Amino acid sequence: MGDGIVKSKVLFCIVMSIAILNSATAADVEGGENIEPIVEETIFSAITHTETTTDLEDWEITLTLNDDAANNNTTFELITQICNNEGVCFPPTTADLSTADSLTFTSAVTTIEDHSYVNWRVKATYADDNDSSEMFPSSGFYKTWSDCWFNDGEWGGDNCPSEASGEDDDSFLPAIGVVMTAGAFMLAAATRFE
Repeated sequence: MGDGIVKSKVLFCIVMSIAILNSATAADVEGGENIEPIVEETIFSAITHTETTTDLEDWEITLTLNDDAANNNTTFELITQICNNEGVCFPPTTADLSTADSLTFTSAVTTIEDHSYVNWRVKATYADDNDSSEMFPSSGFYKTWSDCWFNDGEWGGDNCPSEASGEDDDSFLPAIGVVMTAGAFMLAAATRFE
């Protein structure tokens, strides 16, 4: 009886370890390369936004609904998330949108100090289709990089202070600490009820 519990705890630890490692590799993206939507595959006819963000300034976006979306009572939310150069992403928030004609919408989100990029996505709700919804992109986020970013052990951007480049020698240490701490918690959880 106890053997099955131990096996399930070990399996749980293995699954959690894989999840932690996958989340670290999922963050591997090409630093400084914005991830943009293919406008024709969205509910919009045009999307423009700030191409490169700067600390403590607004990231601005303008979204124009396409004719189909405008005619079938489609509504949408803009969801943004700001991540800093230490690898911490703040919780996603729904941005305020303004419009004068219910066709073209604008929004602005003020970045934080030492930010690396702004993530953004759109949740569309189709009123004429029983309020079904769809995300753009379907998973993850579009991404706008800052003018001073840290990614995969390297600094980039046109506005980084010169001392930033000397910091990357120790950049892997926080990641090791996170993995070791998570491993210790999983080991403690697995042995707690034995």
